[in-house]
Amino acid sequence: MTDARRSSGPLRVLVVEDAMDQALLLRSLLEAQGYKVQTAQDGSHALELFDAGEFDLVVTDLNLPGMDGFDLTKELKQPQRNPFVIAVTGYMHQTYIESAYRAGVDHLLHKPLQPDELLERIVEYFPELHPQAEGPRPVLALAARPGDATFGCGGSLVRYREAGHEVLIYVLDHGPHGDVAEASARVAAEAMGARILFADASTDTPVERQLLLERVIKELDPAVAFIPSRADDDPDRREAHRLSLSGVGEVPEVKGYLTPTSTLEFRPDTFEIVSPQMSAKLDAVLAYADLGEIPLTGRFVQSAARWWGRFKDFAEVEPFETIS
Repeated sequence: MTDARRSSGPLRVLVVEDAMDQALLLRSLLEAQGYKVQTAQDGSHALELFDAGEFDLVVTDLNLPGMDGFDLTKELKQPQRNPFVIAVTGYMHQTYIESAYRAGVDHLLHKPLQPDELLERIVEYFPELHPQAEGPRPVLALAARPGDATFGCGGSLVRYREAGHEVLIYVLDHGPHGDVAEASARVAAEAMGARILFADASTDTPVERQLLLERVIKELDPAVAFIPSRADDDPDRREAHRLSLSGVGEVPEVKGYLTPTSTLEFRPDTFEIVSPQMSAKLDAVLAYADLGEIPLTGRFVQSAARWWGRFKDFAEVEPFETIS
């Protein structure tokens, strides 16, 4: 497929993998890069999806039920389709590898898949989507109090960190647990690979807090900002939402996240799969065990992620409202 045949917008990727955990892992990795991803678990369904939509790249296992990856690749490489095809396999025999390339595979990767190697191949095939830069822009999570960002977007923060982004959590208030909560939040941030900052307690006027927050956001210059949803029973979290809006106007992507006190007016339109990141998120949640808050327990957090999963592949999911 030539660059000229690509439409504008994010890269469109079809992942074909019959092992659900591997499919979710690949989807999570690619979506963290800003790509649009769909999944299929067999070759026939993959071909139907391809013909019904538009895809630039297909990442497929070769050992699939029904139509295998070899036959799927041959079909995909017909002139009327012809996307780039990256195949993934656990077999190392030279004859197997040669058969894959004869079928039309553009590149073959071996299991266990190395995420960096896959992303390098994508950059190679689509250089126009990946201009050379110093590195990915940071990601920011704003929280009314310790634990909010871990609860609402912790898995997504881990995913961005895995993709090479710097992640900063900015907490506006220590909440009712004071120094104990701050200590817990620092341990949780470390588990997620994030930095954490707390607003200066001496800035006790709304104007001072707003100016300080705006300065933090301007200096960080994030690509994505997670903020508490406005649909919340807690006045501090609603105020955090209001303050956040004043500073994120220039941030390309802003998402409102769920908190333990979100109301039924919380209306998510984006559901991010975080199954591959749940282990790290649960490690972060464990840091809050001494606070004794039910929403900040592993069992509650994982149950909530599975409940929201009914909106996306029955995986473990974090829901978000698109703000900008």
